[in-house]
Order: sequence, then C-alpha cells, then structure tokens
Amino acid sequence: MGMSYKEMVKSNASKFKGSEETMWASIALVSELLDEMVDKHPDLKDRYWAFMRDQHEAMAGHHFNEAYAKWQVSQMHHKGSDGVEYKGEHWPVEATNSVRAKYPNKIPSEYNEWDVYVALNASYHDFCAWAKKKFSDQAEAEIIELALAFWFLDEDWEGNTKVWDYFRKQ
Repeated sequence: MGMSYKEMVKSNASKFKGSEETMWASIALVSELLDEMVDKHPDLKDRYWAFMRDQHEAMAGHHFNEAYAKWQVSQMHHKGSDGVEYKGEHWPVEATNSVRAKYPNKIPSEYNEWDVYVALNASYHDFCAWAKKKFSDQAEAEIIELALAFWFLDEDWEGNTKVWDYFRKQ
C-alpha cells in the first residue's frame, strides 16, 4: 500500500509550518474522504461509527453528544408481543429531559441530556415487553425506575460514565 496516512503525518510533523486554517482544511479533507467511503461502501458504516466513537471519546470524554446518541439509539431494537420489530427512539430527548428534570437526585449531574436519552431508550427496548405484561398501564413508569436504578444509582460502578462505557464495549 505504500506510506500510511499516519506515517506521512509523522514524517512531516517536525516540518509542519501550517496554521490553524491549514489544520482545519486537512481535517475537512479527511472528513470528506470518510464520508465518501461510507457512501460508496455502506458495509463500512459500523466501522465508521466505531472510529467516530473513538475520536469523540479522545476529544470529549466518556459522555454522549447529540450525533452519537442519536446514532446509538437508532441501533436499538426489540420485538413486540405483536411480533413486530421496533427500532430506534421511543422517547425523544424532550421526554428524557423531563425525566432528568424530575429526578435530579437520582441522576448525577455529570450525566448530560444525551447520556440520559441513551439510557432511557436502551431500558425501554430491554424491558418494555416484560413491563407491559407485568404492569400494563404503568409500564413506562416502571421502566424509568429500572433505568434510573441500573444506569445512575449503581453503587458498584466507578465514576459517572456507565452509559458511555456500557455501549463502548459493544
């Protein structure tokens, strides 16, 4: 294949005489290349999102942002009692923000709105069939209680990064 991108950057790093503008232009080129690759090769989409997850974590830490949270939730699914597969968002961010506002003592402040959005939607997909059988019209409230206990009140979890770390391992 010849020289890799990393090797090229490394071999020229000491000679770099660019500016922030040059850096952003270079980043734009890499971004366009990645977008083009995913457009032409949809089978690389999971690999692309794994790369984006790694980059997000390196730059912003162990919490979701809007783009990555929306993508993560779009990957979620469950089969309903009607045999239909349900995918993606059950609760929009406005609804999960309402839960966050209602339970500030149960959700540590280090968790942002997108962490809560991912956690609640994940719990919905995991528990909705069971909760609907057991609690009928109170199913959603019970799922929220389970989500709060699992994601945010787990005393065995070090730090306040459980939502990100859980999905990071997938």
